[in-house]
Amino acid sequence: MATVLRQRVAEAGAQLDLLVLASEPNGSIGVDLDSGAFVRARHPVTAGRVLRPFSVATGQLALGDMFDAAQPELAELTGPPLPCDRMHPRKADRWLRPLLHPPRPPLLGLTGNAIPYWTLEGDRPSVSLVEPDEIGIARAPGGYVCRFIWQSTFHELFLRDRRLLAALESRQVQRCGERQVHQLLGHAPDRLLVALTAPIQGYCYKAVMGVLPRR
Repeated sequence: MATVLRQRVAEAGAQLDLLVLASEPNGSIGVDLDSGAFVRARHPVTAGRVLRPFSVATGQLALGDMFDAAQPELAELTGPPLPCDRMHPRKADRWLRPLLHPPRPPLLGLTGNAIPYWTLEGDRPSVSLVEPDEIGIARAPGGYVCRFIWQSTFHELFLRDRRLLAALESRQVQRCGERQVHQLLGHAPDRLLVALTAPIQGYCYKAVMGVLPRR
């Protein structure tokens, strides 16, 4: 079983106070500070103005009921959320610890790294948080992958952490371990934000969207 779906704010026009954890091509992944639930906030993203992890931003929910079976946490905003504060990872732990994946595989309730989009019904979370035992990064065809051990199981998932990808690309890193990741990010890779991607040729893939500190 994956993490139980918490109920986020869903009323059109309501204000969403979001603890941002990672960015996506069409929005942000974070935690609704009112309900403590994961949210995949869909909003315009402007180049050079991506919200950094642990930013606190506010936005307004758009009219209309959105549903995506691959992303049941989805919420559409009327515009980009506005940053208003920044939260220290140690303080953020009170929201993140309850969202840690239960200590039993499989990750996100899926035994493989991909699932056909048409089989999803929106009854399982598409986002979770894990504390890996080991972590490494390697270049692979088409980009980078994150390799880690969690609950004695080896995982190799697409890496989608924008900040880490930029650092890897700028230094033309081919492979690195936990110590090097720490140096690149300026913090220990204590937690991984794992989420399903949007459909790619009919399949949704597990991906590491954020490499986060715990303190």
